Amino acid sequence: MNKIFVVNTFRRLVGCTRTATSRITAEGKEVPKKKNVETRITLIGSDNSVSITDLKSAQSLSVRRELKLVKIQDNDTKTRRPVYKLLTNAQYHEEELAKRKEKQVAKENEEIKGQKLITLSTRIAENDLMTGVKKMIKLLDKQYEVKIVVTGADDSSEQSLEKIYTVIEKNTKSNAKVVQKRNKGNSLRFMLYPLREKTSQSNSEDANNNKDRGPL
Repeated sequence: MNKIFVVNTFRRLVGCTRTATSRITAEGKEVPKKKNVETRITLIGSDNSVSITDLKSAQSLSVRRELKLVKIQDNDTKTRRPVYKLLTNAQYHEEELAKRKEKQVAKENEEIKGQKLITLSTRIAENDLMTGVKKMIKLLDKQYEVKIVVTGADDSSEQSLEKIYTVIEKNTKSNAKVVQKRNKGNSLRFMLYPLREKTSQSNSEDANNNKDRGPL
């Protein structure tokens, strides 16, 4: 009797152990359970050192060292592992500022329709120059970058180039900002970049005008 009791107890213990470490299919076959394996990651330290670890360990390390754990890449093309980086508070804020700046630049670039080139000569008449300025303003209002190239004869002075630049800059300052100004030989080159504030104001004025008109 005692032998039967011991055998039955042993079988129950074996059965409990089996269910904890394996499962039984409908055919009665024993299939081992898959072990939970922590995802391996590539970890870049705040000093740019590189190590291979798991996410849980990286999180613990960030808490101990009072650092921010930030994912910078979902999957590395070579290692197939996600890439994380430990950052100090200063580094974290610097990264955030850089991301915001990139988004802002990307947004501005999306609004720009393209680039137009306008070439002028130092011998241009004043009326023709003002006609060219009006053309620049129209392009700027349509969200085009305008590249200006002013050329002169070999005997033309730098004063003539600057005079034309001053006229353009003065008459377009409410529509554009001047960037990349540079003298090259007997020519002057610069870019007119449309102002976002001007675009927002134009859109607002258009909306108000449409509102005043009422329904058609």
